[in-house]
Amino acid sequence: MVTQEFQAVVLAAGRGTRLPEVLADSPKCLLPIGPYPLLWYPLNMLQQHNFQDVIVVVLESERSEIQQALERTPLKIKIDFVVIDSESDFGTADSLRLIHDKVKSDFLVLSCDIVSNVSLYPLINKFRQHDAALVALLFKNGFESDGALPGPKTKHKPERDLIGIHPDSSRLLLLASTSDFEEVVHVNSHLLRKNGKITIFSRLMDSHIYVMKKWTIDFLVKKENISTLKGEFLPYIVKKQMSKKPGSPFAAPDIHSEVGVSTKPENDIFHYAPNTQLEQRIQKSTLFNDSRIKEPYNGDLIRCYAVVAPKESIGVRVNTTLMFYAINQKICNIWPQFFNEQEHALISANAVMNSTQTKEISVGDSAKLSEKTSLNFSVFGANCTINPKNIISKSIIMTSAIIEEGCNIENCIVGSRAVVKRGSVLKNCLIGPSFAVEEGTKKENQHLTNADGFMEIDIQ
Repeated sequence: MVTQEFQAVVLAAGRGTRLPEVLADSPKCLLPIGPYPLLWYPLNMLQQHNFQDVIVVVLESERSEIQQALERTPLKIKIDFVVIDSESDFGTADSLRLIHDKVKSDFLVLSCDIVSNVSLYPLINKFRQHDAALVALLFKNGFESDGALPGPKTKHKPERDLIGIHPDSSRLLLLASTSDFEEVVHVNSHLLRKNGKITIFSRLMDSHIYVMKKWTIDFLVKKENISTLKGEFLPYIVKKQMSKKPGSPFAAPDIHSEVGVSTKPENDIFHYAPNTQLEQRIQKSTLFNDSRIKEPYNGDLIRCYAVVAPKESIGVRVNTTLMFYAINQKICNIWPQFFNEQEHALISANAVMNSTQTKEISVGDSAKLSEKTSLNFSVFGANCTINPKNIISKSIIMTSAIIEEGCNIENCIVGSRAVVKRGSVLKNCLIGPSFAVEEGTKKENQHLTNADGFMEIDIQ
């Protein structure tokens, strides 16, 4: 059974530095995505895969708010919160190091910002099949917005990775950011000699969902200079799988060794990768063997793989304001691909719904939508208030925002705790958290924010 074989970890202590327009001092993991907070989606995914409990790493200052928000959602999975000092500069690998004593088995680790309907079983099966050190889940297509982000017109350059995969075995052979290269990508000849061929992708998206061996976290405890999973640990272990264990008769000079790093056994990753005689015999007798020669797995003790999700599956990382806007734009349309409407409704049972003119909306917990309003193609966050005589379309009204009477809001994001006062007309605007839009305001293509005391960004 999966839940007995693996533990689950969700990393939710990120500060959301790429979502400053909508976050302010709110936890990134509580951003409203349809009727639920962002963190609910990976937790519900684990629950759907029969996990009974999960470790969730959060900032100490945000724990109470996160816990209360999740208690108002339909979750049954038991959550063990582990807190990080809010003043510390923790990366994702640092977070795993923090929970070392709680991880007793191989484990899945998920970022809090993933919204997906993909099955995790192919990932788990690939891990089992090859006794892998790590398996990463990748998505084929980006999830793009149908329109530009509200506010001043800006160009958004997507971050892309270069991901090299052996086409026959799905072995993960290369992981790097395109920003690490200028025009030419150099592939080490040792990589090609050993594997024969490699397919390099520039449009696959790393989901930040991984299955990992228990010993990888033991290694991270000793390797304190590694702070992040995606940026540091994954490239490191992907390179190391091409090396031989020091002292092996087949060991060649390690082309990936690091200058100035101690050569003590506990600092070497092979010290943690088990290779008992029984395991060697199992490898030689198994039918699962991705090597091109007789020696199982080319003699590699460390093996990393990639699983590419089906093209039709949905996978979104809500790690920028544009992706936050894009997923909420489409949440009503894709909801049936995630859930049965009877199981999880787009409109919270605790919302006050007095409006009779609605089309394709989602409504969060305790939101109040008054009569005499026209509300279409929009997302209304928890505890927001929409007063009478308003027209709202193609917009996101975030947690605890208030829209006073007689407003017309089209294609806007209204931040948490913001107030749009009566008679305002807003089009393609981004209203920052806690900002008050004055009565009768008429704005288009602008970003209104309280940053730096008071600032109104107006670009013609």
